[in-house]
Amino acid sequence: MAHLVFVVGKSGMGKSTSLRNLNSDETVIINTDQKALPFKKFQEKYNAEKGNYLKTSNVEEVVEKLKEAHKNPNIKTVIIDTWSRIMTDFVMSKAFRKNSGFDKWAQLSGSQYDLLNTINERMRDDMVVYLFAHPETVYDEDGFANERIAVQGKQLEKFAPESFSSIVLYAEVDVTPNETKHLFRTVSSGRDTCKTPIDMFEEKTIENDLVLVNQAIEEYY
Repeated sequence: MAHLVFVVGKSGMGKSTSLRNLNSDETVIINTDQKALPFKKFQEKYNAEKGNYLKTSNVEEVVEKLKEAHKNPNIKTVIIDTWSRIMTDFVMSKAFRKNSGFDKWAQLSGSQYDLLNTINERMRDDMVVYLFAHPETVYDEDGFANERIAVQGKQLEKFAPESFSSIVLYAEVDVTPNETKHLFRTVSSGRDTCKTPIDMFEEKTIENDLVLVNQAIEEYY
């Protein structure tokens, strides 16, 4: 199975910037947000002609691209930026909105469940697949706020997508008078779902660079 890694953060926290140093010959980017990537000349490195870039939020097309990457032994990293957009566009589609009842929600949750299982069960062991996601704030029965991966529908909430991975990084920004740093947090604050395996990372925060994360995963396993 591939290593599934969630990268969770609000817009502007540096999720997409973390792609900047990856080797484009070993990487596939599935741009579900369909926006320009925030590093210089990205279209020279990633494009349809090279086969390492796809703009779509259609979950079936995303799964097909994952299967294609699985068959290419040169591909080591796949980015889905963002999983949140896949779910949002599914719910906002005309086909979804015109239907009523619970079946459409079952179809949504089933499609996302299949996506996660495709990564975990059908992709090569030497691959890392990053699912970028937005957080949401929920409140417990005592009124305390907690953060988790934002999903659409009660069924997706119940199966807790974080349970499909042992690595959930939270993107953060550290602002000082002289410098702004984009970071990944590797441990839970006690009020979120951030987690990493014991001793995978020495520090509670690391630079937001997926090359470093890939290296840590390779060395750990």
